[in-house]
Amino acid sequence: MELNRIEEPYVFELNDSNDLKLIMDSSASLEGKNRGMTPMQLLLGALMGCMSIDVMLVLKKQKMSPKTYKVTVDAIKKEGVPTPYDRIHFRIYIDKDIDLKRVNRAVDLSLNKYCSVRASLHPDIAISYEVFGI
Repeated sequence: MELNRIEEPYVFELNDSNDLKLIMDSSASLEGKNRGMTPMQLLLGALMGCMSIDVMLVLKKQKMSPKTYKVTVDAIKKEGVPTPYDRIHFRIYIDKDIDLKRVNRAVDLSLNKYCSVRASLHPDIAISYEVFGI
């Protein structure tokens, strides 16, 4: 991977070996220009994505293929510097035809066993979730 500054003061482009690109920027409080997500937003998004891929893989193995799947998040950061996440709460919305007990089990397996992003975060970060059939 490679990171290059493309605009002052803090706009960066992240490139991988497949020539995929992502724009990153700082927060408005640090003169961000709203040209990309902040590193902390990307971290939270990486956790959401990792968990969601795990959930879909577990459900696929159980011969379930939801048409609808969405995750929203509320995250609270600690005060001071640095400002890491303290609490993260996911709301997972999935087809009401899917067995919600199995979805809950898949989320639990992801967050406590399979998700590499979760395993890379500080263990003191409290992560909770709710699953809703829609």
